[in-house]
Amino acid sequence: MDIDGVLLANENNLAEGAADFIKYVADNFEVYWLTTHCMHGDPEHAVEYVNRASDEDLTPWLKKFKPTAWSLAKTDAIDMTVPFLWYDDDCLWGERRALEVAGKLTSWREIDLRKNLFQLQDELDIMQNKY
Repeated sequence: MDIDGVLLANENNLAEGAADFIKYVADNFEVYWLTTHCMHGDPEHAVEYVNRASDEDLTPWLKKFKPTAWSLAKTDAIDMTVPFLWYDDDCLWGERRALEVAGKLTSWREIDLRKNLFQLQDELDIMQNKY
């Protein structure tokens, strides 16, 4: 799970539907941080960074997200042998290539809040009906 451009619309505001999305994925799935705010395995900054943009204390749900460690490519932190969904607003060329090689390109859920302000709510609706 990425933060900037996915859970946060900007540094000070959650994306539309992000609070409900966070609660649902935390309660129903094994979720991993895949963000520069937690790339060294310490989730505290990621939790604080998201929570400060919310009127509601999302700490209980955000603390369920597991940390990851990676350096250059976020895909280095993904286990490509199991099903997953990766929510991110950007996928670098090398990351895209790694997904393609593993046959997992469709596991990347491109979030573009400029095109669809309510995309997280749409993604939540899909999850609730599919998984």
